[in-house]
Amino acid sequence: MNKRLGFGAMIASATGMGLVGLLSRGAVPTHVVDGETVKYVLGDFLAFGRMTTGALGFILIIFLMKKWTALRTTRVSFTVVAGGLAIGMSLALYVSATLLTTIANAVFLIYTGPLFSAILAWIFLGEKISLRNGLFLLMVFGGMLLTIGLVTYTAGSGFSVGLQLGTDPDLPMKAVGDLMALGSGVFYGLALFFYRYRGDMDSAVRGFWNFVFGAVGAISIMVVRMLFLDQSTPSVMTATNWAWAAALFLICGFFAIGFLVVAGKNLSAVELSVVAYWETVVALFIGFLVFGETMTVLAMIGGAMIVLGGIGPIVFMIKARKGGSGGDEDVAAEPTREVALERS
Repeated sequence: MNKRLGFGAMIASATGMGLVGLLSRGAVPTHVVDGETVKYVLGDFLAFGRMTTGALGFILIIFLMKKWTALRTTRVSFTVVAGGLAIGMSLALYVSATLLTTIANAVFLIYTGPLFSAILAWIFLGEKISLRNGLFLLMVFGGMLLTIGLVTYTAGSGFSVGLQLGTDPDLPMKAVGDLMALGSGVFYGLALFFYRYRGDMDSAVRGFWNFVFGAVGAISIMVVRMLFLDQSTPSVMTATNWAWAAALFLICGFFAIGFLVVAGKNLSAVELSVVAYWETVVALFIGFLVFGETMTVLAMIGGAMIVLGGIGPIVFMIKARKGGSGGDEDVAAEPTREVALERS
């Protein structure tokens, strides 16, 4: 393994994924109604394009690696289909969330996925959660409450609990966006859970089917959104919007996937997992520097809790492995290498 190449490629990949909020906002047109800026909700369509680009990218990888036989003969099971659908739904909700709430909230809340994955593994697989990792998961849960604004503080009234609707004139649908971001975390957790199965599949083959069914999952979110929330279609996009969308598909899809493949060949799963959190840093800087987004003190604390709760178990595992003890067997936040590939 070439560690320097691996870390460089993973940083490039995470940077590409962190650009989702910037590129998605450029890809979606806005219009002004009664002095208020209204943005169409097309994140699910953009996620569909990203997943489709990913599928095409994996076809190229399979061709270059000469794995056509593996693709043709591998049986596709329920968990493969479910994992793909879940990650497609997760990304559809996540991209939509970047349009409706702050980019910081969207990226922090999708990283609650390991919390939900750990709960599912505890319920259905009987996996034990150590006290230390349980505390890390509680940290993620507490951070989620603060980030989404369920717990707020004002000088006049002190702490309050409840979702405040329409309190930000610049983001009138912020509460909906936060709920979408939280939903993306739930579906991300489901994807992580389903990825625990079928470890026998070749990673490139599973990656291809993951993106195929992910595209289906994104379209399903689009149908639900058009029925109950917003009837926007890609027909509202201008040539400029399509150029931004193409950049999203290539940078956050094909190139991020390509760098991730390189990183996957040169880094361990835990190393991939730690560096993946660079995405949150990129998203924070973009939100602040490009869109002038600010966070409340509680939201900043909540975001930090989510990141620390996710990275903490991985850091302890790395230390344990270096010490030769093997580490805990229930590190909830550690995705497999296939999960890291498919997360993109």
